[in-house]
Amino acid sequence: MKIKYLNGERLYYAFISGAKEVIENRKELNKINVFPVPDGDTGTNLSRTMNMVMENVIADKSINTTLNSMGDAALKGAIGNSGIIFAQFINGLKINIKTENRLNVNNFAKSIKKAVDYTYQAISEPVEGTMLTVMKDWSKSLEEIKAKTDDFEELMSESLKYAKISLDETKDKLEVLKRAHVVDSGAQGFVYFLSGILEFIKTGRIHDIQSYEIILENEETALTQGDEIDYRYCTEAYIENVTKEIPNIKKILKKMGDSLIIAGSLEKMRIHIHTNNPAEFFAEVNNYSDIIDQKVDDMLIQYNIKYNRVADIALVTDSIADLPKKYIDENQIHVIPINLIIDETKYLDKITVNSDNFYDLVDQAQEYPTSAQPSIKTVEDKLSFLEDHYDSIIVITVSSKLSGTYETVKSAVKNINNGTKISVIDSKLDSGAQGLVIMEAAEKIREGKEHEEIVDYVEEIKKNTYIYVSVDNFDYMVRGGRVSPLKGKLGSLLNLKPIVSLDKEGNGIAFDKAFSKRGITKKIKNIIEEHQKTSGIKKYSIVHGDGINRAERYKDIFIQLLGEQPEFIEEISPVIGLSAGRNSVAISVMTENKEE
Repeated sequence: MKIKYLNGERLYYAFISGAKEVIENRKELNKINVFPVPDGDTGTNLSRTMNMVMENVIADKSINTTLNSMGDAALKGAIGNSGIIFAQFINGLKINIKTENRLNVNNFAKSIKKAVDYTYQAISEPVEGTMLTVMKDWSKSLEEIKAKTDDFEELMSESLKYAKISLDETKDKLEVLKRAHVVDSGAQGFVYFLSGILEFIKTGRIHDIQSYEIILENEETALTQGDEIDYRYCTEAYIENVTKEIPNIKKILKKMGDSLIIAGSLEKMRIHIHTNNPAEFFAEVNNYSDIIDQKVDDMLIQYNIKYNRVADIALVTDSIADLPKKYIDENQIHVIPINLIIDETKYLDKITVNSDNFYDLVDQAQEYPTSAQPSIKTVEDKLSFLEDHYDSIIVITVSSKLSGTYETVKSAVKNINNGTKISVIDSKLDSGAQGLVIMEAAEKIREGKEHEEIVDYVEEIKKNTYIYVSVDNFDYMVRGGRVSPLKGKLGSLLNLKPIVSLDKEGNGIAFDKAFSKRGITKKIKNIIEEHQKTSGIKKYSIVHGDGINRAERYKDIFIQLLGEQPEFIEEISPVIGLSAGRNSVAISVMTENKEE
């Protein structure tokens, strides 16, 4: 029986069938993913995008109602290059089909052409030989076939042949595909989608598909080792109330990286870019929009796990641990960012907000920023990904007395429960002290120590690790609620300079005080000297809050005292900066022996 029209319900079920085909083939899509970067996640990203649509779409007889809900959900859930291109395509249909109650083959073909044109407009520099090309060639075939038939089954069946020819040609249009002997993964995903739609039109069967989360798969990709990633972070912003026109946004953002896609409208928009500086990107976007959501994936880490993995044990910590970026990269330490909420916008600590712009954001904020542990879902995704690539996992978190991160990770481990050995350690420390413990764990992993041996060692050496923070003034502690306004005012009047530390359980404590910076420095020097005499100093580090000059002075003092360079001098995490504030400085020490 001929199908001469599509209404909202038929369109809904056709989408479900197409989405199912993509999800069932996501492993193959991940395997052949080499463009624009070889991060092996096209299938996962398309599946997650389509899953969001399936969860939120309204199946209504009205084409307009169905497509409106479909477009909004696609934009909200779009992930990755391919996911955002697909979301823009759906939104192109939504915009160009507003009045029709039904679609015949003629107005369907016209609407598809407009949607493809709309999709091309979203891409800063469209590349042929990708999903875009297959969309365009498929659209052109619809224009030809519609003159010969009024039957949707014949239209989709014949046009799918053209789409498959276009897909096969992608490997000749892009050199990276030719080298890997694969077609473009996003284009293949779109062909799977069309195949699923045709299956529904031919059979009329409604696939019984549950909405579910797709996790990263342990798939082999077709690229060869040695391919380079010019821009490290796959970065996405979901924004609303945009006050700058899209052409102007493109002009500014394209200077920050490549693979720029801007999907949606000024009302709601999703922006995708590959960049080396996500914080700069979000600072720019924040100037003319309200940021609803942020997402950043480290493509270099994903690539190195696959081709240059340094160990069989994954070492994980949170962003409060202060360590040099170079050290983190060389030792492939996996960092879970803490959330920072500034004027209702959620930022990712050290990724979408860093020391370069943090203190200015704090000073300009209408309400004092707060922090929050990562969501369980974020941690589950991270651990699930690592499970696919490592034999076991060790997670060392900030003190559970300072953050809920430890409990969040413990809950996430229970939820995924896939059989991989995962140990979660409460460091009872933070900042540079936590960083020193991470360094010790990384060294033991490099030495080839067994999982349990490393865990036992970390549990012991964390007891030998201390941090002493010199806070320049009480302003940030008062604004953050750590000190009452009255005590803060009194301290400022007396020029009081506190030393903040952590007790054995990881609680923040006022350790000592002085009435000048010189006095506080002398007291901290005496404390470290006592550690040296009593137990010996194994290693130490210096961190600061936008106070490099104070940090350098501390370096000179303690090199002279201890006869060794610090392991590192680093900026503190913006989360710690909320209370420590500008011009704070801290020294962390790990002693040779345990002190009673």
